[in-house]
Amino acid sequence: MKNILIIEDDTEIIKQITFLLEVKGFSVSCCERGDLAVDIVKKTRPDIILLDLSLPFLSGFEVCKQIRLFSDIPIIIITATKSPKNVIELYALGIGDILSKPFSIQELYLRINSVIKRCQ
Repeated sequence: MKNILIIEDDTEIIKQITFLLEVKGFSVSCCERGDLAVDIVKKTRPDIILLDLSLPFLSGFEVCKQIRLFSDIPIIIITATKSPKNVIELYALGIGDILSKPFSIQELYLRINSVIKRCQ
């Protein structure tokens, strides 16, 4: 069973993603604050991370940079703001994929599976 960490501050999005992934057989944990996310990643070592860029206390971009200092866990960025500069910088950090809000839950599921297959 793959463990997915959702780092997102929108509780409705967390509920929707969690429901889908648990139905599909994933184990899901969540974090709603950027400043707590890096420690949670270190402690739980998830198989994949879904990361929002707009987080309280520490941006998702900074969270991604800090995670990359110690881990190559696959990261899928979920964001409402997708500037070309940020996209280039995020891919340079080694993210697996990026998905714009609003998004289809089914598309997210397919992208998760795609990233997992590429990383095996």
